[in-house]
Formats: sequence, C-alpha cells, structure tokens
Amino acid sequence: MKNKKFLFSNIFVILAIIFSVVYVLSVGSHYTMHTFIRLSDAEPPKTEVTMQPEGVVELENVRLENGELVFDLRAVGNGKTTIRAGYLYSEATGMIYTMDRTFRVGSFNVILEQIDGMANFNGYREVIFVILATIVVSVIIMLWSFLDYRRKGKFGYQMVACGGLSIYLAVVLAFVSYKLLNNAVFSFGKFFHLVADTGILLLIGLMPAMLVLSVLLALSNIWLMRHEGRRPVNALGIVFGILWFAATILTVGTETILVTSWSESAFFDVFRSALVYILGYFECLFLSTVACAFLAARFRPSLDRDFVIILGCGINKDGTLKPLIRGRVDAALAFAKKQEEANGRTAVFVPSGGQGANEGTSEGEAMARYLRTQGIPEERILAETKSTTTYENMKFSKAVIEANAGDITKKNVAFATTNYHIFRGYVLAQKNGFEVQGISAKTKFYFYPNAFLREFAGLIVDRKWQHLLA
Repeated sequence: MKNKKFLFSNIFVILAIIFSVVYVLSVGSHYTMHTFIRLSDAEPPKTEVTMQPEGVVELENVRLENGELVFDLRAVGNGKTTIRAGYLYSEATGMIYTMDRTFRVGSFNVILEQIDGMANFNGYREVIFVILATIVVSVIIMLWSFLDYRRKGKFGYQMVACGGLSIYLAVVLAFVSYKLLNNAVFSFGKFFHLVADTGILLLIGLMPAMLVLSVLLALSNIWLMRHEGRRPVNALGIVFGILWFAATILTVGTETILVTSWSESAFFDVFRSALVYILGYFECLFLSTVACAFLAARFRPSLDRDFVIILGCGINKDGTLKPLIRGRVDAALAFAKKQEEANGRTAVFVPSGGQGANEGTSEGEAMARYLRTQGIPEERILAETKSTTTYENMKFSKAVIEANAGDITKKNVAFATTNYHIFRGYVLAQKNGFEVQGISAKTKFYFYPNAFLREFAGLIVDRKWQHLLA
C-alpha cells in the first residue's frame, strides 16, 4: 500500500508538470500586462506605448478589467524589449503617467515579464493552482503514510520524513491559499515570495514549542550530567539550545533586534533567506522526530511474537544486572507472560550484548542467567554475546535467530529496551533487513529529551545526502 501511495504521488507530480508546461506553451504567446492603475472611467483613457527594440511583442488592445488599466500583448519575435506605457491623466496640462516594463520572448514564443526578480507569464494562476493541488496530494499521502506507519508499528526515518514534510507543506498550503483568497497573488514571483514568507511564519509559529523543547533539553542535560557524568553526548541539548537561539536571532530577530546596516544588506538578505529555509526544514524534522520517538515508546506489540530480542547495556562487575538493563529484561518477561496467557504462544528470548571493559561477563550471558532465575527454560533462551553497539545487537541477534530458526523475515520479532531507546531499535533493525515491534521499559524522565535529540542527529547523519539535496 505504501509503494502504491507514493507511486500515485509521483505520477501526479509528473502529470502536473506536463500539464503546466503544455498549458503555458499553448497560451504563453499572449500576455496581459497589469498596470495596477484603478480608474473610474467607463472607457480606457488615451494611452501612449513605445517599444525598444521593436519586433518582439506588439500591442493588441488597451482596456479596463474590473476598473484596472491593462494592455494586451502578443509575441511576434524572439528577443528582449522594454515597453514604456502610459496614459494621459490631465487634459489641461497634457501630462502622461508612464511606466517601464521589461519583456523577453524565447524560442517557444512565450512572453516572460520580469516582476519581483522572477519571470511572470500568461497562465501563471493555473500553474499556481496545479502546484497547490500537488501540495494537497502530497500532504494527504504524507499524513496517510505517517498514520499507516504508526498503525503497523513501522517506526523509522521514513515516518519522520513524512511527518516533517507534512508540517511544512501544510503551513505553505494554508498561508498561500489565504493570500489567494484575498487577491494578494498577482504574479508567479509574488507566489514564490509568499512561499519564502511562509518560512518566517513557520519559525514564528514554532517558536513557543521550540523554546519549550530547548529549555527541557538544557534542563535534562543538567540532570543527565549530574547522574550519568559529564560526557559530550550528555550536553547535546545545551549545544542545540544555543544554536537554535542564535539561528532564531539571525532570522526572525533581524527585523526587530539586529536593525543595522549589515543586517539590511543584500548579502545578509540572501544569507537570512537561506537560513530561514534551513532552520524551518530542520525544525519540522525535529518535531516529527520527537513525535515518532514518543509514539514508538507508547506502541504496544501484537501478541504473536516468536522471538524477543533484549538489547544490552552496562552491567555490574560481578555480572549482576543494573536497574536499567534489568528493567529491559523485566519488560520482555512481562510481555511474554501476557502473550502466553492471551493465546498460549511462547516466545524465545534473545538477550544481546557483549562484554565491556569493566564487566565480568557478557551482557547477553548476564541476562540469560537472570532469565533462568525467573523460570525461563534453557530451550527458550538464545544468548548473543559479541555485540558492542545497538546496530550489532540487531545484526548478531538476527544471525542467532536465523541459525536456529531460518529466515528472520518469516518470523514475528519483538525487541525490548528502555523507552528512550525504542526508536533507535526500530531504525537499526530496518537497517539490518528485518521488521520488529518494540517493548518499552520505563526509565528516568531526564533521559527522554536528550534521546530525542540523539535520534534527530542520527537522522541527519543517516540521510545526509537526502537532506543536502532538499
């Protein structure tokens, strides 16, 4: 179903592009030059039009359209020309109001007018509506896919992308549609300026949520460093908050705080526009990451699992389990008990983890011993004792399962880990070519915000080329 949805989306985009090109080529040889001059007369006034050079476009008609003075033009040759047009606004003095407009006609005989730094053309409104229709279809498919991933328990970076793009496109759609309804879009260039304005609007709208998240990240990092040590990874939230605040000052704040000659320069305007897009893009992805990680931790696996992988973490020197890792094993045991009571189906446990420098035994064997003390028979335990990372947990556990039961893609697999670590487990299982459903074990609240940030950083690194392209 997912592939069909995105296939439909791609086909729709291709058809939209083809329609837009064909339509513009069919009507582009004619152009209505709007003057934005409102007159109360019933008939157009006396006008004067000169072209330099001639032979590029010609004047077909001068008329009033809803009270506005407009000039109808037709392409007659290729090249660039400047039109000076005006009208007599004082019979007594003979004064004429004039305006200069630049036009270009290319090899496809389409008249292009330079407005707001971009080329405007006949049929631009229809093209804008096609673009908006494409955005509508994209938002529907992205949201549909997001909810589909949630329903099926397929949490991952694809789900994050669907959520993040949905946020941004929905804001663009709402803002531009509002401006269209209020007749504020009078050129293709104005449409693109509105899309750019959406970036600032988005940053302002997301500012309260981002401010709260930044504060929570900083506070959680303080707690984290007090309880878990002053490691660089435990200070990610503080660094994130500082960078976000600085970027916000350089974008939204330039209009109210940094009103200087430098902040009003053309170079800074380009820099600020680029930063607006970058910041808005990553804010949407970050919020989507938070939502996906939260939903992943709250997801409840179906009671039909054949195997339960238990992800390892630090144990005591004597081989006993620390509270964090024991919580993961207890969560796996509680799930297996619930499943057996519901339908009599037993699951095989795969405790996974190698031996650390300060550990007397491997984490996998330590968890296996604990499982035996809880009444789990030996035949329901397949310990994996070599992995040193979460990626290797999934990779080596897959090998253990396939060595004992065949193709893992034909089995129903769950994994148990701490709630803040659930989303990473989904991602790394997918990287190893199999689907899982997560069993969440509770832990201290201050782990959560930093974990969201780590998943976001992982998303950026893992999909760096796609983000660079975007």
